[in-house]
Order: sequence, then C-alpha cells, then structure tokens
Amino acid sequence: MAQHILDAPFWKVVARFSISFLVLLTIVLSTATYFKDGNFNALSASLQNGSWLKFVLIRIVISLIYGIAMAYFSRKKAKQQIKK
Repeated sequence: MAQHILDAPFWKVVARFSISFLVLLTIVLSTATYFKDGNFNALSASLQNGSWLKFVLIRIVISLIYGIAMAYFSRKKAKQQIKK
C-alpha cells in the first residue's frame, strides 16, 4: 500500500482524497438539512437566488485543503514505512 501512494503523482492523490471527502460532506450536509427542515425547499430557493455558488465554492475549498493535507501526511507516512 505504501508504495502505491508514492507511485501516484501528488495531484492524483489529492484528487482522490478531495473527491471522496466532497462526496461524503455533500451526503452528510444534505441529510442534515433534510432532517432539520423536513424537506429540500431551501435547496430549490438557493438555486433560484444564486446563493448556491458561495456554498459550493466553500465546500470545494474545504475538500481541497483536506485532500492536500491527507495526501501530504499519507505520503510522508508511506516514506517513513519504507525506510524502516
């Protein structure tokens, strides 16, 4: 496993972590919104007034930061395991 993460380019590892985190974050936040409001009316309202763009951009930035951090630390850990 350690060798696989080191063989892949850094940006691919970041993309894998970021996309999986973004999907998970979207599912969790959508479910929380549904249970809080009881429906998705707020979602359709935000699509109409354009406030969804800020919402989506914030989630993408959070996912990228998470992806970069996880890729960095995972590769660092893999390098340490190979040295042992």
